[in-house]
Amino acid sequence: MRRLLALACTVMAMIWLVPAPAHADVAVTVINGDSAGNQISRFDTDGNALDAHDGSLLQVGDLYYLYGTSYSCGYTYNAGPNSGGFCGFKAYSSADLVHWNDRGYIVAPGQCQYCFRPHVIYNQSTATYVMWADMGIGNSYGVFTSPTPAGLFTRQANPSLAVGGAVDEALFADSDGSAYVIHNTTIVSAGLTADMVVEKLTPDYLNTTGQYVRLGLGNVEGFAAFKRNGVYHVLMSDPTCAYCAGSTGEVTATSMLGPWSGVWYDPNGFDINNNRPQPRNRSRIVNADNCGGQPLAVLPITRTGGTDYHFVSDRWVANLPAGSNPNQSLANFYLGPLTFDGVGTLQNFTCANTASVTLPGSPTGAYTASPDRDQHSGFDGFRHYCDIAGNVWRQQSFTPSRTGLLASVSVTTFQRNQPTQPLTVDIVDTATGALLQSSSLAPATVGWAPAALAVHPNVAVTAGHSYTARLHTATTQGCYGFEYNDANPYPGGSESYSTNSGGGFTAEPARDLKFTTDVNTAGAYVPEGLPAGYTYCAGEGGTCTFTGTRTVAYGAGGYRYTTATGSAPCGIVAFGGDPAVGVLKSCYVAPAGGPAGYTQCAGEGGTCSFTGTRTVAYGSGGSFAYTVAGGGTACGVGAFGRDPLPGVLKSCYLASTAAPAGGWQQCATEGGTCAVSGPSTVMYGTNGSFHTRQAGAPVQCTAANFGGTPPGDGAKACYVATGGPVGYGAACAAENGTCSFSGFRTVAYGAAGRFTYRSVSGGTACTNTAFGLDPVYGTAKNCYLAP
Repeated sequence: MRRLLALACTVMAMIWLVPAPAHADVAVTVINGDSAGNQISRFDTDGNALDAHDGSLLQVGDLYYLYGTSYSCGYTYNAGPNSGGFCGFKAYSSADLVHWNDRGYIVAPGQCQYCFRPHVIYNQSTATYVMWADMGIGNSYGVFTSPTPAGLFTRQANPSLAVGGAVDEALFADSDGSAYVIHNTTIVSAGLTADMVVEKLTPDYLNTTGQYVRLGLGNVEGFAAFKRNGVYHVLMSDPTCAYCAGSTGEVTATSMLGPWSGVWYDPNGFDINNNRPQPRNRSRIVNADNCGGQPLAVLPITRTGGTDYHFVSDRWVANLPAGSNPNQSLANFYLGPLTFDGVGTLQNFTCANTASVTLPGSPTGAYTASPDRDQHSGFDGFRHYCDIAGNVWRQQSFTPSRTGLLASVSVTTFQRNQPTQPLTVDIVDTATGALLQSSSLAPATVGWAPAALAVHPNVAVTAGHSYTARLHTATTQGCYGFEYNDANPYPGGSESYSTNSGGGFTAEPARDLKFTTDVNTAGAYVPEGLPAGYTYCAGEGGTCTFTGTRTVAYGAGGYRYTTATGSAPCGIVAFGGDPAVGVLKSCYVAPAGGPAGYTQCAGEGGTCSFTGTRTVAYGSGGSFAYTVAGGGTACGVGAFGRDPLPGVLKSCYLASTAAPAGGWQQCATEGGTCAVSGPSTVMYGTNGSFHTRQAGAPVQCTAANFGGTPPGDGAKACYVATGGPVGYGAACAAENGTCSFSGFRTVAYGAAGRFTYRSVSGGTACTNTAFGLDPVYGTAKNCYLAP
């Protein structure tokens, strides 16, 4: 049982309030579940699922910070051979408890073997944010500090405890500046599991003073403390319950060091983890199941007329049977009100599907959208399911409102149980069934937490005409999941599924997948991987240095981007996520001028002059807005509709009339035939504006075959991808050869713009077997070595 408690990802947290100025009140609605009581997914403002669990909440001024353990890399209950290792501690912030901004990692992945329960409080005397976390080994806690609420947090010396055997902790900071750690101990009498202990912290909150009290409870964890009208309350999971829903217990006191009331003896107590009777002392039960999980916090919110208290709990995915590893990155949290009677007694509470929360001031939040956003199914009311594998395919139809280039399609997806083949996203003409383009997401780029992953079809679409995004994979191990909503949030299309590998689909008219599409009327090509012109600047763990303000990419096949001035650390913390789990990554910096293949035609405030109709980019250092204009254009925000890089002097750049940048080779002139064999992506156009399509056989280079004529004057031509991915050198081996090198390096394997990535030591065979899949069936492939 001690091992069970040590491994249980229970949820414990405290709230410490950094005072905010007084404001008028506004009510917001927090949605916990649908009308049937099914819990719904919560997404950050970029559309990715919140991935911070078993953590804490902290109010800093007008913002609420959510801290927790990330599970997206495959972190599991027993950290066994299928575990992705420690995924890091993350933070999110919100002004309204509805719209959450991803603040990235406060402790990077891999910093420990087995860590959970990051609990943060603020020390006013030292102006320091202090975090305690369960380090999971040897009943030890780690202490971390940061001068800011979003970190990074720096590891300090391990604290000492007066009572050992501790495997579960939470923090509470009192209004007088004192603070306490509430933890359990497994040093208990035979037949019991864990007792509750309160220990006072030193003034710097980095250690304990030796002052403590034990309560004599028999099987508790998952603590959350708050103070109301001079009375201290601690809620807890009673009994302990690894990744499942134990009852909510409560004890109260007028001093954190006791005496505590609410303890009673239950002759019928039961150990639900080991399925045996367990007569013991218990706390007063105020809720039957912690609203589907274990306590995370009690959130006090002071407003005009008083203070409200809200119960917050992690809603675990499922009960955890022995030997199983459910994906806890799918877990959500519950938030709902607590009520008290006239003498201050906490009333038994139920779990509501929606909760009205009154906040001080006028907090606002919004989801982000790209400038070219066209269609989407929204953010609210979605649930997750995983069955895309083998013969099971899923698809979502959509109807563009604009005619142009389908620059991006994102579908919120995740993986379960290590699929071995990529997730393929096809773009299909709904009326004719014609395959327009196909893209693949390598397993390493799909996390365990649902995320809005985008592909870039670059196919021409017509307003009012229906298209379909089709998802499938050849994997027979694991599956790819999706978020869905059965309330018909998107009237312009619907979801359907196939159980015979796309041979026929069954429509589910009211159901929609969570998706977005971008349509670019300027016709500017959006690359699938790293943009052309980006150059290697650092390996993982190093520092990318450059002059001025630039866009920096981090990854290997899949990439994340940030804008920085002068330098950027090349690692997961700086970029807020892992774009390729388990692969050694690199950083690449955008060119200082315009996009690759473009030439400067005007400075900001000037006029870019040219003849005919051309594509023009406005921006600097990798951040651009695009337009198609005839005869010239003013070089400023007014002409391009937005500022792609605020605060930085920008210029305008004219697209080249030559081939697209990034390893594309002309295969036919207008009206000719592009003689491809095997799956290939073919581009058609000129002057920076291109339409693309998927082809497995020779294709005629005409507008009719590419969905229409791309904008811009000049003779069109067709192009196919050659060589390796952007950022990689010449081929180090042909298929069935050996790519030799020293050290630990990343190798790309593929052809025709399709690659898979693997990090190995001392060389690798250049074969499907060595890389685990065939990224482009029927085409001769090569291996390419990362810098």
